[in-house]
Amino acid sequence: MTRSFRNPILYFSVALGLFVTCGTALYIYGSQSTFPGNVTIAGWRVGGMSYAEFQSESEQRLKRLAAFPVFLHASYPEVPAKELSLGQLGIRYDRSLLTQSLQQLTSGSPFERAKARWTLRNANIPLNVSLDPIQLSATVKDSWKELYSKQPVAAKRILKSQDQVDYEPERNVLRIDTAHLQEQLQIIAPSLGTLTHTAPLGLSLPIYEQSPSITMASLKQQGIDGKISEFTTSFPQSGEGRVHNIRATAASIQDYLMAPGETFDYSKIIAQTEAKFGYKEAPVILNGSLVPGIGGGICQVSTTLYNAVLRSGLEIVERRNHSLPVSYVPLGQDATFASGYINFKFRNNTNSYIWIRTITTDSAVTVKLFGHQTPTITYDIASKIVETIQPPVKYVNNPSLSPGLERPISTGKVGYKVETYRTKRENGTIVSKELISKDQYSPVPTVIAANRKGLQTEEPAPKQPMVEDGVSTLAVQ
Repeated sequence: MTRSFRNPILYFSVALGLFVTCGTALYIYGSQSTFPGNVTIAGWRVGGMSYAEFQSESEQRLKRLAAFPVFLHASYPEVPAKELSLGQLGIRYDRSLLTQSLQQLTSGSPFERAKARWTLRNANIPLNVSLDPIQLSATVKDSWKELYSKQPVAAKRILKSQDQVDYEPERNVLRIDTAHLQEQLQIIAPSLGTLTHTAPLGLSLPIYEQSPSITMASLKQQGIDGKISEFTTSFPQSGEGRVHNIRATAASIQDYLMAPGETFDYSKIIAQTEAKFGYKEAPVILNGSLVPGIGGGICQVSTTLYNAVLRSGLEIVERRNHSLPVSYVPLGQDATFASGYINFKFRNNTNSYIWIRTITTDSAVTVKLFGHQTPTITYDIASKIVETIQPPVKYVNNPSLSPGLERPISTGKVGYKVETYRTKRENGTIVSKELISKDQYSPVPTVIAANRKGLQTEEPAPKQPMVEDGVSTLAVQ
């Protein structure tokens, strides 16, 4: 019979010894002041290096990395090569992972430090690399100041002889593509930790051409290929104020561009002209009478534009005739303006842009409309008087005259009712005829003074002042 002998004290002593031995080993293992073997940081072997030595060496390495030179060059002679450091280019090396790993090795219980040491024994700890795009852009613009001092020049639409539409192409400028440069730097920056030399790293600059917002292609896409209509009205060479007002208003619509479907608003042109150039003294129409005022002549521009619009086939949205006939166009073909009462509007009902050009001389103003030219289509404008309205007679009492005696004060003027038609022709054949407007020009009464028993002078009801062909009367100012 076999008998086993068990001594609990012996077993306890053995276990305790093993525990103490392991604990001591863990304590010694976790308390070492050097990195575990085979540890690398971004390719830099730090295994066996003391923590103190690492702290000093890592600071120097990060400084060297920030100062690492990059030779930036391009294949364009306009872009000179530059040597800049990674730090200047916005590269930032973040040591937060290094600090975190070092804290794991130097803080906590011996067991925790030993565990961290064992975990990191073959680790390759990366460097967190970031790039500040704002600094990169600022550095690039500052380093290539001459390059960035040049700005792209927009393409221009120009008129050649005989109103031929031509183009002056845009001029592009070279720019450094900082977005792609940032991508390249972020790829190479992490790998530089293993380099021991200090020779600059060569990098080809990504270059692109920056175009202006208006290019020749974008202008051609607007579909303006020729003149579609033109109209000229004349004015006397006397009257410096009226000439100024016509010139200033015509200048405000020079090079006006209308997109398809857009509506032209003459009231905005008047406000713009008054703010930019100011209007001068010239006669205006106040409630059907010609009086001294400011801005006289602005309706000659709207009338000239209106006639060009009529002959282009564009849609008339809003328009009214003057209360008095004007001398520079036939009856029914004028377009007046009265701020707050009467406006002139038309719509671009074509599929291409409309471009307005004006020419003003000392005696005439011309408006030309350009768009998609269709030579086979033309428009004729004709106005006819459908009724002549005889002037009424107005008597005013004059007690100083002998009874029954009459004395003419002013001769009246007849009024008219006018219809205006637009005829469309294609290859000379009439395809449509539309009534554009029905206008009425009120007659001016004949005024006669008389001394008649019971004749009462009737005072006309006061009218709210409406200024046509100007912006104000001198009395209103």
